[in-house]
Amino acid sequence: MEHSLETLNACPSCGTSGYEHAITSIDYTYSKYPFEIVACESCQLLFTNPRPTEDSIGAYYDNPEYVSHTDTKTGLLFRLYRIVKSFTLKQKRLLLQKHTKQRTVLDYGAGSGDFSVELASHGWSVEAFEPDSKARTLIIEKDSRIRIATSLDDITKQSKSVITLWHVLEHVHKLQETIGHFHRILDDDGLLIIAVPNHTSFDARFYKKNWAAYDVPRHLYHFDITTIETLMARLGFRLKTIKPMWFDSYYVSLLSEKNASEKNGTTTVIRWIRAIYVGTISNLYALNKTSRCSSVTYIFEKSN
Repeated sequence: MEHSLETLNACPSCGTSGYEHAITSIDYTYSKYPFEIVACESCQLLFTNPRPTEDSIGAYYDNPEYVSHTDTKTGLLFRLYRIVKSFTLKQKRLLLQKHTKQRTVLDYGAGSGDFSVELASHGWSVEAFEPDSKARTLIIEKDSRIRIATSLDDITKQSKSVITLWHVLEHVHKLQETIGHFHRILDDDGLLIIAVPNHTSFDARFYKKNWAAYDVPRHLYHFDITTIETLMARLGFRLKTIKPMWFDSYYVSLLSEKNASEKNGTTTVIRWIRAIYVGTISNLYALNKTSRCSSVTYIFEKSN
């Protein structure tokens, strides 16, 4: 398999040229190839390097089990995923309604569109950005009221009261350009809501290179509270609050067990028991400090 890779010579957050090896993980979803993750010597952001180019990365999403693009219902894990998602979609909507009275939203990286549909069904004016053509087709089939954009330039220039990225920022090649665009189209009192995995969580430290939320090479960056807050501050945003994503520790742990079992042959029952145990410990570890959660939702507001 040949796909174009690019090597970054500077940190995509702070621009510093020095970085060091952090960990090597495997692309368990598609290529089965190893990819290196490095740490910036200045701001400590972890990023996949080298990584697929923006033009070639689409092939790495070509898997029926890539649930955010396909709506797959195959297997117990993904059936449970959909049950939990039906609950979390409502919780996400209520989070937005708690923090803003205006209802104009850009759902950036909408995937198969379930969150966009949840908002549109409750009176929100929704624009969904999604580059994957198969996922866009699913959105159109679900709700014709949703306007769909396929590039930054295609997003309408009307200001938005909320911009959401649910496990999306870690996939964005043009990191600073994209966040800068958000700053321009967001209302002065608008909110930018970003959910990303947290590589300092207990489950990340437990599974190490098998941690499913590294998800190389689709995940280009690997954040913690310090590195994402530093990045956003440079681009005109300040952190308002953070929220835990308690279910993610279990889902990620189950996927991580699957990754690890490809080498050690662990039985399915043992994998599920250990994943539930690790997910629970991870949540207990984060109980009094949300920034330790397996995945964290960050709510940003404009600082200038």
